[in-house]
Amino acid sequence: MSEAKQMLFARNLICVCIDDNENADYQGQMWHQYSDDPVPFSGIYEFLVAADDLFDTWDFPQRSLERRGFGHDMTEDHRDKGFPFANYNSSDELVIDKIQKQSGTRNIQGKRGKLGTFIIQVAYRQHATWQGHVINTETNEKSDFISALELVRIIDAALLK
Repeated sequence: MSEAKQMLFARNLICVCIDDNENADYQGQMWHQYSDDPVPFSGIYEFLVAADDLFDTWDFPQRSLERRGFGHDMTEDHRDKGFPFANYNSSDELVIDKIQKQSGTRNIQGKRGKLGTFIIQVAYRQHATWQGHVINTETNEKSDFISALELVRIIDAALLK
């Protein structure tokens, strides 16, 4: 339990609230500490893309590989695509720290999904996937994952119990 409490105060936490399971895919909302509004998702793929975009906006955790794409010019850096806090300056301050100063932080620990709730900390984005920790708030079980697919499997296994 003490490890779980320590993780609950990381700067890049997201809270995933699963509200429904339609057509074998989960729907719900993703919350983070820097906004009063949730990010709704209508499938696990949509959640993964939204979370990855959020991490790009925060520039934390940083990608170890540049995003690939097909059909359009991907030479532009993601930091130049209109993210509100993505411009770097000469200071050593991280983008996520600037966001925190401007937006403040909110408590996401009280958010609950109808089917399940998971607090996720992605510690690294290496090898074109995520590595980190997840807490199932219903059972207070902490699990580590080494890929986004493993995270999805952990969530799925918890919800099928």
